Amino acid sequence: MSVMTARRSLTAVAIAAFLVSGCGSGGSPAAPASSSAPTTTVDFAPPTSAPSASATPTAPAPSTSPRPPNTPAPAPAPKPCGGTATWGTGPKTADGSSRDALYLVRAGRHNCYDRVVFDINGPAAAGFSVRYVPVVTSDPKGDPLPVAGSAVLQVVVRAPEQGADDSGHQPGRMLAQVGDYFYTAAQLATWPSLRAVRFAGFFEGQCTFAVGVRAQLPFRVFTLLGPADQVRRVVVDIAH
Repeated sequence: MSVMTARRSLTAVAIAAFLVSGCGSGGSPAAPASSSAPTTTVDFAPPTSAPSASATPTAPAPSTSPRPPNTPAPAPAPKPCGGTATWGTGPKTADGSSRDALYLVRAGRHNCYDRVVFDINGPAAAGFSVRYVPVVTSDPKGDPLPVAGSAVLQVVVRAPEQGADDSGHQPGRMLAQVGDYFYTAAQLATWPSLRAVRFAGFFEGQCTFAVGVRAQLPFRVFTLLGPADQVRRVVVDIAH
């Protein structure tokens, strides 16, 4: 090869190298190539929003709407009456005697029993004797005093009747006459246990009553002293 031909070859190679390394398509220098691939940041923090409601079904909240107006409240459940069976049907007695007047006889209905109350105008203890008998007789004559009901309780309260006492309580007024009714069968027709209450008389410091009962049902007897009025009360409860 001639010297001229070698020079031309070297010149062509130099020009080609210059065009590749120094010029871009627009005539400006090309940006250097990156030596590494671009990185991507991934956030692994837990989500801050609650999951969709459709993902986890929930039970409906209970209704809190008030009871419609003019709607009565439900009746309370009746109390159990099993304890009345332990009262028994045998005689009940208590010692004591009062000189205060027996001035009032009352009756009332309760959930498990019918009640008869004998009010004595004073705080002294008053004895009693209560028992089932075939028939109650007047005191002191002994005449039979029948009453409504399939059984009858003879109730003796050891206190004088009003009008025969010495306490001066409403002088001239008597509790009742022998044979008088405090409660008749017509008045007590719808009562569960009690059928009639009749006065059998007063003699020797005690009053006797005939209490008609539906059957020989269990009963109890006790006394109470009113803290405000100081009235002694003899209470007879007859089970339903």
